[in-house]
Amino acid sequence: MRDKIIVLTFLAVLYILLFINLTKEPDEFSNSERRRLTQFPELTIETVRDGSFMDGFDDYSADQAAFREPFRRIKAFFDLSVLRKLDNNGIFVRDGHVFKTDYPLNERSVLRLCGIINTMYSRFLDESNNVWFAFVPDKNAHLKDSGHLVLDYNQMESIIQENLRNEIKHINLKNDLSLDSYYHTDSHWRQEKLLPTADTLAEEMGFFIDRKPFTKESFDRFYGVYYGQSALNIQPDTLIWLVSETTKRVIINNIERPGLRFPVYDLSQLEAADPYSLFMCGPSAIVTAKNPDNTSGKRLIIFRDSFASALSPLLLDAYSEITLIDLRYINPDMLGQLVDFSDSDVLFIYSAGLFNNSDSVRGVD
Repeated sequence: MRDKIIVLTFLAVLYILLFINLTKEPDEFSNSERRRLTQFPELTIETVRDGSFMDGFDDYSADQAAFREPFRRIKAFFDLSVLRKLDNNGIFVRDGHVFKTDYPLNERSVLRLCGIINTMYSRFLDESNNVWFAFVPDKNAHLKDSGHLVLDYNQMESIIQENLRNEIKHINLKNDLSLDSYYHTDSHWRQEKLLPTADTLAEEMGFFIDRKPFTKESFDRFYGVYYGQSALNIQPDTLIWLVSETTKRVIINNIERPGLRFPVYDLSQLEAADPYSLFMCGPSAIVTAKNPDNTSGKRLIIFRDSFASALSPLLLDAYSEITLIDLRYINPDMLGQLVDFSDSDVLFIYSAGLFNNSDSVRGVD
């Protein structure tokens, strides 16, 4: 009798789950993973014949399964705590930090981004520009004896230095960073830890940063990108941003939203999918910050990824205007029409993650 009850209960659960999966509306987006979920694939004779329907249906089934989030948590806990695996789909936790494996070093990708930087120089810059490059190692660079596969960041930086133009001066930021410089649940660095980094840039680039005006404001429910990917119950970070009279007065123009003016810190983003977009309009093709209190006329142009969003507000006092360019979101051929490069300081600052996965960066046609 007991065996029959177990079998009937098991079948009942299967049929209930089947019914729920057949009747539930497909979800468009996973907030925890910050990505769009696969939708039902096109069903035609051609897609059945070439196998694309079944491939798409496999992805759809995995993405749209009922109770997907609880099952993800169970799997992550079982893999890491019971089976004692080193990671769960490349995600692992050490010393309270969540990490994601990025390995091996992709030299082709590194050389590709070096080529794009050199092309930007030859297309838009000349002897009137002071030009620097800074490399941002990711948080994995600070893992010690973890047993995990970690990139050789020194080798990556050496490849970069060997392949960038001689006119581009190198700024070393490694000594200013530690594991504490990064969020526990996210890949990015913490703005409140970046004043030594800003000081190093100031020393190399010839300006001064006064630390006194900054005060801290915070948001204590920051669930970074690794939080959702890990599927583990991890404490959220506190997101801190540094405010001064300058950051309050500076106005941001975003080329993607003409006619509108934005603050340096857009507090509406704190309740959005990615609160890190609080800084400098978040992921955007071109944003320009104009400082009405600096009348020197000095301009800084930063070719960047998302790490510069948190760093650039600390540099605002030194310039009348700072422009951020993200080549993941704009064709470089358009830059000559949209940005005045003459007599400006220029900083290329890119993270190890982007160098190792540079296919998203657009090259010149």
